[in-house]
Amino acid sequence: MADRVLVCARTVQALEGAHKDVLKQAGFEIVPSKLDRHLTADELAERLPGMVAVIVGLDEVSQKALDGADILKVISMNGVGLDRIDVEAATDRGIVVTHTPGTNADSVADHTLALILAQARLIPHHDRNVRSGGWTRIAGRELKGRVLGIVGVGHIGKAVALRALAFGMRVQAYDPFPDRAFCSTHGIDVVDLKDILATSDVLSLHCPVTPDTENLINASSIATMKRGAVLINTARGELVDENALIDALASGPLSGAGLDVFTTEPPRESPLWRMEQVVLSPHLGGNTREAVLRTAYQSALNVVAVVRGGKADRVVNPEVLREIRKD
Repeated sequence: MADRVLVCARTVQALEGAHKDVLKQAGFEIVPSKLDRHLTADELAERLPGMVAVIVGLDEVSQKALDGADILKVISMNGVGLDRIDVEAATDRGIVVTHTPGTNADSVADHTLALILAQARLIPHHDRNVRSGGWTRIAGRELKGRVLGIVGVGHIGKAVALRALAFGMRVQAYDPFPDRAFCSTHGIDVVDLKDILATSDVLSLHCPVTPDTENLINASSIATMKRGAVLINTARGELVDENALIDALASGPLSGAGLDVFTTEPPRESPLWRMEQVVLSPHLGGNTREAVLRTAYQSALNVVAVVRGGKADRVVNPEVLREIRKD
């Protein structure tokens, strides 16, 4: 009987491509979740028995979900963020966790610049105005010479920096573990969090959600930001206290925001919907056909590498892989 792979990530299920071919060629049976949404812990637990691997998106891979696993060897995250996966619980059970850093970096970086440009040139406002029969021309802002602060200088943060530099922006970065060689090569100033908040015209978030970064942008941190700054978030909604952001946009400290992610997705009704200075999109920064296929292919390769004994270099808990291969 073929080893079975549960596929919960919706794009991996829906699209045909090399990702499915590589699994089939390696002798796996693909078992789709058949749900067009993210799975709850209970739904995942019901489907995990008999599965040697699972490919997930933003599904709830909690300790409760993993209680359903009996022969599971690998959780392959179809993306980068691990905030929906209990890595500690997986590690305790001897389950390898993998992800796909870098596969959607260009896509997310493009979308980040799109939000920055939409804010600078008031594109959503002008689009609505012309469609309604208006011809009101409100002056926007050039990007050249403005200061972009990037919080998190990983694959995506670097890609955003290179694009912003091409527009003539001054780029500065904050990261607890910065790539100083990259920053030095490209003339990017490495600063602390206090300085990046106080001096950035545009602040763009590209860091993971951790206990240290959850609600990183809150009432206190917003109070220290440069007056009139714009906040861009294409990372995770949990990085921002949405109520504090709404207050800051309504009362004036911030002049605008571009948001691709939200604390609750899909988001509930919010005052953000009615704010002209806010540009919104439905968590699609990484959703280009090219990035989707690259990510799906890498998530499939990760399954094959772990289960079939190949080179696995995108493992989050390598100690588990070492233990498995030692046996």
